[in-house]
Amino acid sequence: MALVATSWLPAIFPRAGLFFLENQSSSGGVSILGNEQVVVAPSSRWRAQFSMPVVTETSVLAWRAFVAGMGGRAGTVLVPKWEAYGPRDANGRRFEELATALYGDDALFKDGTNFDLSGFAQDDTPVYASLSAPAALNATQIAVEYGPGIDGLRPGQYFSIGHRLYVVTQAWQEADGAPTQIRFSPWLREDVEQGTPVIIDRPVCLMRFAQDATGELELDLGRWGQGQLEFVESF
Repeated sequence: MALVATSWLPAIFPRAGLFFLENQSSSGGVSILGNEQVVVAPSSRWRAQFSMPVVTETSVLAWRAFVAGMGGRAGTVLVPKWEAYGPRDANGRRFEELATALYGDDALFKDGTNFDLSGFAQDDTPVYASLSAPAALNATQIAVEYGPGIDGLRPGQYFSIGHRLYVVTQAWQEADGAPTQIRFSPWLREDVEQGTPVIIDRPVCLMRFAQDATGELELDLGRWGQGQLEFVESF
């Protein structure tokens, strides 16, 4: 039986990691004349690898509980896309700075049933961006409206819609005051309605362990270690 998706534990924070898309293209093979046609494939999915220090009692226990609770590849988790170069407001402030101002000094410890590494419950999070028009499954372009004073997404930045992660390849406005047109990869995973939030401050990706044998943690002197995890996008 598949386990219910869990949120990421704030006690486990990667020191190094990467997200990348695999299976981005497909080919029918090389012809007898040596020609090959390669096209973009709709089967691309995210893979993530993380390396992180596990050096406190809290993080060691959280690590063990998290890995055991995932049940190998059976469990799923909302993996945050940590990013120092994400969108900011018109004053250059990062969104976590806005959240701290909004919720007070204890923002990173606010209770919530949908808690993630952003530091506050998802249900309490302001909507900084939303779709200005519906978009269909497999779309590669959306129209986005931003809240007041929000700098928009730029090529190379990440966003998510629901629990699916995307990266911007192009962004432009067709006229002053018009919605921002965004092209992205991979293809849109599902039909989405007008007004659907576009998560630009704390994008996440629904993922599972890449293999059952993962998350082993060897402790030096029984106190600290270096943990490694590998995930693939879950469908």
